[in-house]
Amino acid sequence: MEEMMPDCKTSGRSPLIACLLSMAATGLGHIYCGRLVKGLILFFASFAFGPIIVAAANSGASNLMLAIVIGSLLFMLVLYVYAVVDSGLLARKLRTYQLKDYNRWYLYLLLIVVAASYPTNYAHSIRSHVLQAFKVPSVSMSPGILPGDHILLNKTIYKTQAPQPGEVVIFTYPDDRRLNYVKRIVAMPGDTVEIRDNVLLVNDRPLDVPIDQAFALDFKTEGTRIILMEENAAAVYPIIVDSATPQNMDKITVPHGHCYLLGDNRSQSVDSRNFGPIQMTDIQGRLDYIYWPAKSWSRLGHYPHK
Repeated sequence: MEEMMPDCKTSGRSPLIACLLSMAATGLGHIYCGRLVKGLILFFASFAFGPIIVAAANSGASNLMLAIVIGSLLFMLVLYVYAVVDSGLLARKLRTYQLKDYNRWYLYLLLIVVAASYPTNYAHSIRSHVLQAFKVPSVSMSPGILPGDHILLNKTIYKTQAPQPGEVVIFTYPDDRRLNYVKRIVAMPGDTVEIRDNVLLVNDRPLDVPIDQAFALDFKTEGTRIILMEENAAAVYPIIVDSATPQNMDKITVPHGHCYLLGDNRSQSVDSRNFGPIQMTDIQGRLDYIYWPAKSWSRLGHYPHK
């Protein structure tokens, strides 16, 4: 019995292996070093981001919700770095180590497979059904949404309520369903839509409001383009028109099951004036957050629809 004892020990724990295992599965490096409870706590804590993001998204749009989403992602990053560094330091201290029953390669492999598959699957589920990030490529929604803005699309909102006039949405482009467009809903099924000298009329009511109701914008127009304001249902928002070439559009009626969408930059937007009303079922969700603004950080946070 005395001669068998050396087979139950190693010369220690390798810091490199501990770090690599922690990189493969948060907490696995601690399990490798004999800290089973701490390793499992770190392992399961690394999965907490998914339920937190889903719960926050379902609680309603607010700056607090955006902070929770960003905070949970930062927490994951900090936890990951901590697990890697701490397991490496722990392994350096273990000059001799008694192997445990759980120090088995197949257990390590099982935890690595779970760690690799769960975040990927959960992230895909969140992207498909809860929140999805986009980068705005064009000026078609200026001045409220600028090219280069990173935005979050809320995909849960229309599961509990119908789209409303004035809301900014992302939808599937009808002429190429691989593409996503971002525009503002201006009219709903059965509404009439018309443009007279740059003024939008919905159900024969002009939507323009005095410019003194405009909010602060980190945007300057050039040439003959000017900023006007529209009030549509509960939403008040700025638009850009070209005063030198007033736009006009004959009155149309939005078909049932469809909505009419326009870009806020009316002189530089491809929208329902070009491809017609959009089916409501092609709306993917509502733009609720700017999480990385192209310009001033004062624009960070909840995007107002009212």
